[in-house]
Amino acid sequence: MKLTTTQDRTTFHARIADRLAFSDHKPFRELLFAVTDSGAKTCVFDLSQLNSIDSSGLGMFMVAHEEGVSNGWELVLKGANEHVNALLKLGKFDEILTLQEA
Repeated sequence: MKLTTTQDRTTFHARIADRLAFSDHKPFRELLFAVTDSGAKTCVFDLSQLNSIDSSGLGMFMVAHEEGVSNGWELVLKGANEHVNALLKLGKFDEILTLQEA
């Protein structure tokens, strides 16, 4: 996982690039702590440069959603490519999370 973050007044932006897999669990949890500590009301994961994701990566989005619910921020997944978007819809993540096109 390659990660770039920025923040404005109410939104934390995280661009997740390359691959999201089980081996990224620790830095992903650190990302979630950073979002909560920032005081942001919304966290946008920009997935436009995410090329692949495994089942653990998908599970991390659910952990992020739960973390947001517990700490008062909303998770938005934005710009997933065709492959990643298909996996999100197959897993019915679109029924739980907010998905946005680029």
